Amino acid sequence: MVNTNRLAYWAVILGLFIPSLMGQAAAADYPDPYIDDYPSLHPYIGLYGGLTSPERLQEVRGTGDLSAVKLTDLALARSAIFGGKLGLFPSPKSWLGIETEFFYTNPHIKQQDITFSGAVPTTTTNFAGAHVRVATWALNLIARYPGERVQPYVGVGPGIFWGRMSGPVAELGTGSDTSLGLNALGGVRLLLTQRLAVFGEYKYNRVTFDFGGTAALHTLYQAHHFVGGLSLLF
Repeated sequence: MVNTNRLAYWAVILGLFIPSLMGQAAAADYPDPYIDDYPSLHPYIGLYGGLTSPERLQEVRGTGDLSAVKLTDLALARSAIFGGKLGLFPSPKSWLGIETEFFYTNPHIKQQDITFSGAVPTTTTNFAGAHVRVATWALNLIARYPGERVQPYVGVGPGIFWGRMSGPVAELGTGSDTSLGLNALGGVRLLLTQRLAVFGEYKYNRVTFDFGGTAALHTLYQAHHFVGGLSLLF
């Protein structure tokens, strides 16, 4: 006859041992994201919004037959900005990764006095303003400090900028252009959990547009963006 006390003894031992084995198996299925030799790639996605504070449009002049006509700098209005990003690091402890992002903003041209000079008699006129839309798709090289909670980072890369200006034909007119420009950024990411983070970021853009159509305008566009967002880590 089996000793019931001995069976109870082994039942207790197994009861303590099995949960430990299950915990180890779960840890193997879901490894610690900060183990250096964890082999998988680590992507993340993020959504953000904030404020665009553009500089004046500079180096403003006509194009084609009007290339000798120069205009004073054009003041732009502040605007909201919205965007999303997708990034990838080789491991949680990697310092370098890549990121692609897309964002959109509306830094409209303000109502203001504009002076024309060059091939035409110098003339100053009041301009009613124009709608401006700028959409950007950028590819960034990201360098970050791989802290367990706080991760400051910087990045830089080329961007494809699509710009469109629309105003009265009798004034600046309507035109669009797609150009290659610069996207630079810096920020801090704070990990709330293993899979969720918030971030704050500054961006700088610089690109030259040659608006076609009835606008026929060459200009240098520069903008500063201040954004905050939420990231999901995989």
